[in-house]
Amino acid sequence: MAKTSRPAVVSRKQQSRVEKERQQRRIVLMVTITIAVAVVLILGYGLLDTLYLQNIRPVATVDGEKITLEQFQARARFDRFQLIQTTLQLAQYQQLFQADPNSANYFTSQIQLNLSKLNDPTQLGNQVIDELINEFIIRREAEKRGIIVTDDEVNKVFQEAFGFFPEGTPTSESTATPFSTATYSPQQLTLAPYTATPTEAPPPTQSPETTEAPLETPQATATTGPTSTPFPTPTAITEEGFKASLENYLSTLRTEAQIDEKTFREIVRSSLLYERVFEAITQDVPSEDEWVWARHILVATPEEAAVVVESLKNGADFAQLAAQFSTDTSNKDRGGDLGWFERGQMVSEFENAVFAMSEIGQISDPVQTQFGYHIIQLLGKERRPVSENRLSTLRQQKFDSWLEETKASLKIERNENWVNKVPTVPTLPPGLGF
Repeated sequence: MAKTSRPAVVSRKQQSRVEKERQQRRIVLMVTITIAVAVVLILGYGLLDTLYLQNIRPVATVDGEKITLEQFQARARFDRFQLIQTTLQLAQYQQLFQADPNSANYFTSQIQLNLSKLNDPTQLGNQVIDELINEFIIRREAEKRGIIVTDDEVNKVFQEAFGFFPEGTPTSESTATPFSTATYSPQQLTLAPYTATPTEAPPPTQSPETTEAPLETPQATATTGPTSTPFPTPTAITEEGFKASLENYLSTLRTEAQIDEKTFREIVRSSLLYERVFEAITQDVPSEDEWVWARHILVATPEEAAVVVESLKNGADFAQLAAQFSTDTSNKDRGGDLGWFERGQMVSEFENAVFAMSEIGQISDPVQTQFGYHIIQLLGKERRPVSENRLSTLRQQKFDSWLEETKASLKIERNENWVNKVPTVPTLPPGLGF
């Protein structure tokens, strides 16, 4: 007869050991799971931080409003694109004017300035943050004044930039001369008999000596507002041609600068807001100012100036003394005549002296400037329309003052999280980085 097996008897000690091992396995499993979850969370956070959180961190705040790293990098890529396009244009001008050393050197210097900015992330980054802060202030001012820019107005900018005018090509308005035909008193004609009509103002310069006006060229300059968009030169085209050209340009922006159409449209909208706020802030800048008509004798030393002054006191002719003594060859043979000019065209010492004079025919004491010693005679003084250049300067000065005062009234904080994150795209074309 077979024996029946009896179950093994497990002692309490064995049960305790088994339970303890089970608990240890459970603890190891929980620790392993916790570590795995922590690793996943860390990796996930790192990915989230890289792809999203860093992008929404502020590079600056204006009264608590954030300017994010994502906004900063998009604008930096766009500014790089602009600088490169402008530099390519300058390089073409440089080749075109290479037979003229002065012009070629000018274009070379402008190219070097642009390349310096492109190769210096800190310089470019600070410029971009300034632009974005200014844009925030301008948008807020636009809201206060009820100034808006519609989508249709943005579209019109695109159309005009590519030479598409659905309502017909606009006709240019003629610019009226700021000078009316003047009638000169017998005293003035007696003082300056060598010319029936005094010359108009010389081109803006920092010296009473006339200089050639600089050649006007496209330049990439940092402004207080959004940087201008270097579109191609407009040539009248059809609607189909316009759409194709615009799409080609937008495609270039997407490919080279990683800028989509929505971002680009907002940049253009900001530029239009800048123009309109600028107009509103500067609309009351006077369009008239004091002009003077003067002549001078320029000498090198105070001793020579004293001789000239003494001769004038003894009744010597101003024009003859100018021809004899003046070192300003641009006008000595015209009696030292400087023509009519407004403020901002002469060095400050000369300007302060001549605008302080009030009596026609009055002769100044010797005025020292970096060019020597001037004996000045006032021939005319009256209010006239401000020249285009002067009006532009006055308006820019007023706008800049408003902008700086507004900044001073706001809490503006700039962070440093952008320093190592300034985009390097678009890249410089081969051969441009000379």
